[in-house]
Amino acid sequence: MSCRSKLAELLPLYAAGSLGAEERQAVAGHLAACADCRAELAFWREVASAVAAEDRALPPPSPVLVDRVLASAQRRRANPFARAWALLAAQVPLVRREIWSASALVMALGCVVAILQGGSASASIIQAAAPLVAAAGLAMLYGPDNDPGLELALATPTWPRQVLLARLVVVYGYNLVLGLAASVGVLAVVPPGLLGQVILGWLAPMTFLSALALVLSMVIGTGNAITVALMLWLARGLASGLRMGTVGAPAASEAAVVAALQAYAGLWRSTGLLFGLAAVLLAAAVALAGQSERLVAQKV
Repeated sequence: MSCRSKLAELLPLYAAGSLGAEERQAVAGHLAACADCRAELAFWREVASAVAAEDRALPPPSPVLVDRVLASAQRRRANPFARAWALLAAQVPLVRREIWSASALVMALGCVVAILQGGSASASIIQAAAPLVAAAGLAMLYGPDNDPGLELALATPTWPRQVLLARLVVVYGYNLVLGLAASVGVLAVVPPGLLGQVILGWLAPMTFLSALALVLSMVIGTGNAITVALMLWLARGLASGLRMGTVGAPAASEAAVVAALQAYAGLWRSTGLLFGLAAVLLAAAVALAGQSERLVAQKV
């Protein structure tokens, strides 16, 4: 382009008919006096003609295909189960990949050790491993530390509460399946009639401890949450040992301390209470996620 006029830069838009009335009039006046721009305009008109011809040569989309796509989209909007399934499926690749392999490996090792141990102790191994594995998984479930793309995800129409609940269902459900599989696995050394007792021994503690780890991870970070959950779970084992007499209480221990430890051990055997506390913690996690939701709404 040899012409240095700013109007020469508008020639592609002039050839495409995209200029407003004033700009088009100005370019037309410039073209009357500039041979270089007239030649340039001829080039852009050839380009526009070629693009239009190529566009006309393309076959139109099949009406049947368009109708199918629209119908599928309408069915998904109308079916809440389809939307929920799509949301769950979308969260699976966003969860930290090590959760899946680490949880499966620990539970598999626990099952093998339980079978080799045999006797009543085999059930105790599964009951000790399942809650801790689930707690570690849920502590790595949500937040910028665990999802570098969370801020981008929060900019989509999917609200933070929906993201949290979807990931919770996916990861907790995965650990629930692992726990059930491990419980069935120890039937090799445990009477089948005790299967329900084995499952109840870890189900309520797993639900409570994992919900607690999730809330703590949203408040104090993933690493701290896992540490606290581990300490609470180990303290539960110590307290249970004191109650059962397998671990002798120190001579200088006060009766109030022993009573407190016994009450703490009793907490982990209170199935209804543990489920209730887990529900409260889940509500707290949803509320914390709601803070992110309000921030997104303010930006929008």
